[in-house]
Amino acid sequence: MAITVNESDDGNTVTIKLPNEFDFRAHKEFRDTHKNTKASTKYILDFSQTEHMDSSALGMLLLMREELGNDNARVKLVNCRDNIKSLLEMANFQQLFEVA
Repeated sequence: MAITVNESDDGNTVTIKLPNEFDFRAHKEFRDTHKNTKASTKYILDFSQTEHMDSSALGMLLLMREELGNDNARVKLVNCRDNIKSLLEMANFQQLFEVA
């Protein structure tokens, strides 16, 4: 499954549905989802299809956050399976992202 991107009607929220395997193979496609957006955009990363994610995916999330303004970035991680949520917690990503 490829990454899918849906923008809200007002253009203020972008929902990104991540693939089954979120790893370095998704790097370019993932980066393209947020490289030309306005600062006020809120991002929702939907992990509902993601069964596996590796350390390169953690790095991609950190780069996204940095490119979107670090502490000003508005990124929410949703629908995480238990194994994904555990990985995010081990990396203390709940300190950097809203994890729901």
